[in-house]
Order: sequence, then structure tokens, then C-alpha cells
Amino acid sequence: MGLLTRSLLLLSCLLSLSVYALEAPSHRVVLTVSGAINVTNVDQEAAFDMTMLKALPQYVITTKNPWTKEAHTYQGFSAIDLLDSLGNKGNLLQVTALNKYMTEIPLSDFAEKGAIFATHQDGILMSVRNLGPIMVIYPFDTNEDLKSELYYSRSIWQVSSIKTLIVAE
Repeated sequence: MGLLTRSLLLLSCLLSLSVYALEAPSHRVVLTVSGAINVTNVDQEAAFDMTMLKALPQYVITTKNPWTKEAHTYQGFSAIDLLDSLGNKGNLLQVTALNKYMTEIPLSDFAEKGAIFATHQDGILMSVRNLGPIMVIYPFDTNEDLKSELYYSRSIWQVSSIKTLIVAE
């Protein structure tokens, strides 16, 4: 192989690696993602600070839920956008809270049911005391089918990590 061919091959590899690069968090890590992903930035995981999560496309849901007395407006990101940026191959999410509670959520809930990972409630960054820093929320008021124990159990709060799995459907 000639020098020019080797140089072009090396350049091609370097350019393709930069497409899959994920910046390192510059603030406190609030979410780690692992499992069936191709892009990582810390020890085989993808670590995110709040600034990185706010850079993802944002979605808004206004809804009542069993944990609050009135309707609130939630803003956050979709698992679809987050995982697409990581080269996700999984279709099931194991979502774990700060207290180690874990629930499983099909990735399809974010595309078909409109669920989001909320980081803000009524325009205010969610604190741990207020079910944050991240909470899975569904648009309960726009789809009566979502008002069930199945979706309430998937509405995990104080989310700290996501593991993507590949399961047969």
C-alpha cells in the first residue's frame, strides 16, 4: 500500500471517529447512559451534565399526574434524540433512580406515547427535592390510556442512569 493510500485511509478513520465523538461533561454529571450504544465519553458510558442535556431538542408537556395537585408544564428531551446521538441499538431502557429504584421502559413509549425525560417543571430546573433532576413524564391528559398503573410505574423520578438493551419483540 502506497504512502498516499495509507495517509488517505488514516485521514478517513480519523474523520469518522470525530463524527462519533461525545464531548466530556464540564459540570456535574446528572445522567449516565450505557448498554447498546456506540458512542461513549467515560469508561464505556456516555456521561451528561445538564448543559449537554439542554442542548438536545426540547419538548414540552402540560399535564396532571398522580404526584402533584394540579397540572404542570414539563420541559425536557426525548430518549429518541438522546440515544440517536449515541448510536443506540437497543429497544428497551432500564432506567434507574438515585435511590436505585429501576423500571423498564420500551423505547417506543417516547415515539408512540409522547413520553419525555423532563428536566424543568413550570420553567424551573427540577431539583432532587422536587422529583429531579430528571423525571420521565407522559402526556397523561391527552391520552386516557396512559392513566394506568403501567405508565405510572414507568414515570420514574430522580433518574440517574439509563441502560439500553436489545430485546426480541
